[in-house]
Amino acid sequence: MTYAFYRDEWHGTLGEGAFGASLPRALAVVRDRVFPADPAGDPGAYSRAACAAVDVDAAYGGSAAAIASVTTGTVSMSFGDGSSRRADMVRAVDSELAGTPLAFKGLG
Repeated sequence: MTYAFYRDEWHGTLGEGAFGASLPRALAVVRDRVFPADPAGDPGAYSRAACAAVDVDAAYGGSAAAIASVTTGTVSMSFGDGSSRRADMVRAVDSELAGTPLAFKGLG
């Protein structure tokens, strides 16, 4: 998965820095979804799934850790635990993997 593929084939709009910041989290989700399949079974689908996950991660700000809460004096605000980001990334990845040999097969 390269920035060139993201920019030229996927037509992604992120800069190379933002792409690079989101790529490790994106690849982690894609690897989780394709296991135990071999990504070589459909490298195009694997790359498209990674691009979709990169875009979702970047939409959430692209930072490694989501802010869960902020407290100032007696005021406290909670923002969730970051599970929405992962769920949205999984949906994006699964939509790119559907109908390919890489689609998650589950256990058993």
